[in-house]
Amino acid sequence: MGNRAVLTFNTARNAPAIYLHWNGGRASVQGFIDAARALGLRHAPTAAAQAETMDKLADLIARHFFRCNVGATVYREQYINTDRDNGDNGTYLLGRDLSIIERLYKAGPDEINPAKTAAIAEQITATAPAFN
Repeated sequence: MGNRAVLTFNTARNAPAIYLHWNGGRASVQGFIDAARALGLRHAPTAAAQAETMDKLADLIARHFFRCNVGATVYREQYINTDRDNGDNGTYLLGRDLSIIERLYKAGPDEINPAKTAAIAEQITATAPAFN
């Protein structure tokens, strides 16, 4: 069990992706993205830059929200190796500006909670350094 979700820029087999075992609802994921954007994380068009962006986002979520390392509730994988049709929140496709542009395999309605989203973003930005 969990509240699972996958974040990726595209659905190519080898696309960089993040698997979240917990806090995969829209309110949490939006908070993670809002914090990353506020700290200066940007998407880049090359495959290497996409992988680097996913590495940085996974590290940000793991260290500054869950207080753990990547590999414990937050995992960096290739898209094909993720639990993308997970029965919970499915897959979030992210755009170049790290916005959520589409949802795949979503089991239920979106969790829209602006206060939760803002609290998560604030918690992360209060402790995380800015991206260069």
